[in-house]
Amino acid sequence: MAARGIDGWHRHHADHFGQERWEALHNSMHRDIEHLCYVNPFLEAAHRALLEREYGLEATTVPGAYSFDVPQENCLSRQFRAIDHSDEHVIFVTPDRDSEETSPPANSAALPRGPPAPFFFIDGAAAIAALALRTHDCDKVLDVCAAPGGKALVLASSMFGGRFGRDAFDPGVRGRLVCNEPSKERASRMQETMRNFLPASLLDPHTACGPHVVFTAADPGTPSNTMERNGPYDKILLDAPCTRDRNLLREREAGKLHAWSQGTLKVSSSWQLKWLYNALWLLREGGILLFCTAALSHDECDGVVERLVRKASGSFVLEVLPLEQGICDMVPALAAESTPWGTRILPDRTPFGPLYFCRLRLVRRVHGAVAHLPAP
Repeated sequence: MAARGIDGWHRHHADHFGQERWEALHNSMHRDIEHLCYVNPFLEAAHRALLEREYGLEATTVPGAYSFDVPQENCLSRQFRAIDHSDEHVIFVTPDRDSEETSPPANSAALPRGPPAPFFFIDGAAAIAALALRTHDCDKVLDVCAAPGGKALVLASSMFGGRFGRDAFDPGVRGRLVCNEPSKERASRMQETMRNFLPASLLDPHTACGPHVVFTAADPGTPSNTMERNGPYDKILLDAPCTRDRNLLREREAGKLHAWSQGTLKVSSSWQLKWLYNALWLLREGGILLFCTAALSHDECDGVVERLVRKASGSFVLEVLPLEQGICDMVPALAAESTPWGTRILPDRTPFGPLYFCRLRLVRRVHGAVAHLPAP
């Protein structure tokens, strides 16, 4: 009989990690997530300096992310209100705007004239995964499941930070970030969050090579969709829906862990495999696909990648990229763990995670795949 419920969940992971490691990992997931403060790279220097003083920001091993103190409200020159997206891995704040200014509609290309959101809080593992894609300002990049927007903002910051300001842009930048989210409700919230954070010039279709940030709401499960319009892509990030074990553990009162089964893992991994395979058709030769998941099970991590490589063998030659030293250095205590197909960051050995990611390079398309190249 297949393992089910809380006892089955424990047995499944103890079999994979070993009993002693699983007990340590299980205990670590009871802790609150240790967020980092990801500072808006498009801020004016004076605004940034003020934040550093008031929040005691100190650089971490993760580029662009800082440890922080929680100051007393009466010690702050400006107040920022947290926005609840019901995802404890990332917390956004509202921009500090004058009371008479209003937000634009979600489908508006313009940003309000008030100050941008100065920072957001993110699980360090999620930021590391986005940075592991190694994006540049000339790349075409796709975030397939971009909501709630934390990784997408890290990608936009790494691509365009330093090249764009609040009221200026660099006409030499040719890159584009496509943020796709199949859920229209989540897509709407994500768009508002990103518009609050990014310079208006990045979303302006009338600038040279613009817009540099584009939003779509395509279904990744369909082999042909609106994401193709901006492809083929140099880099693709797929953070597919998965079994979020930390959330299951911390939401036991809601009964979700009681409903756990190996059958749900199989269903989830099958969706992940389908979406990954479809993403390969949007990638140019030489491009990189990064798959990440907050799941712990082998079925939704290495197992999916292994199945993808087998399934794609008739259409694509793929290369699994090793963990670079620069990425490894971002993980506190150098505690990133290599797996047969990827890398995982786990909360019993780091302040972050759990998170798994794998980077695949599309070396070349074989004969049968060439006829299905996306239109440039």
